[in-house]
Amino acid sequence: MTDREKPFLDHLEDLRGVILKCAGAIGLGSILGVMGIGQVMEILRWPLQQAQGNLAQPRPNTLLALQVTDPMTVTLQIGIGAGILLALPFVLFFIGQYLLPALDPKERNLLLPVFLVGTFLFLGGALFCYFLVLPRALEFFQDLNRWLGLETSWTMTSYTDFALQMLVGFGLSFELPLVMVILARLGILQQKVVAQHRRHAVVALIVLAACVTPTSDPFNLGLMFIPLYGLFELGLAGMGWAQGSSELKV
Repeated sequence: MTDREKPFLDHLEDLRGVILKCAGAIGLGSILGVMGIGQVMEILRWPLQQAQGNLAQPRPNTLLALQVTDPMTVTLQIGIGAGILLALPFVLFFIGQYLLPALDPKERNLLLPVFLVGTFLFLGGALFCYFLVLPRALEFFQDLNRWLGLETSWTMTSYTDFALQMLVGFGLSFELPLVMVILARLGILQQKVVAQHRRHAVVALIVLAACVTPTSDPFNLGLMFIPLYGLFELGLAGMGWAQGSSELKV
């Protein structure tokens, strides 16, 4: 009996096994993240140090803990986040193993390149945010506070929430060209149709940028939208290549 002929309950049992393996990988990664919380916090504080270093009168990069449980909350939050990132390759591998028998040869050939390119794009988006966007965003809010006559004091929880959401948001947004190329390769989207509706796509990108950024201010919206639009144009060019290569194979 082939995998395609498996009864429905057998597929559910296989899915249960995949979920357990993914949960185990994330759990192990989270333990490693919690054990290395000191190093992870130093990495997360670097953009804040850069932003404060650009001030006329730099302030100590101290984050406040206002609630008794704030250190534990931040530790678990960062540990689980780091665990998900560490376990992501294994999670994708387990999911790929489960889905592989259901894919046709054309889709199977796309699996490994998609995984590698997707990983590269996610890391590229997160690094772009970490080194360029996040320090500028923090500096902007500090300058705005000073202009309003307010003292800048951020809590550990609010800062880590903001930083992690920005990093993950940029990482996921940088997957846009890959998604566009895959849809074009599978014949779901046509480059010509997407190009004709570019104005609608711009509106959709603005909405996406507003959903991904943790704040709704125009500054952070612009920081997300500008690279997102560039990625859209890159994906549009990639769609032409994907459709051309598909036609050549046919």
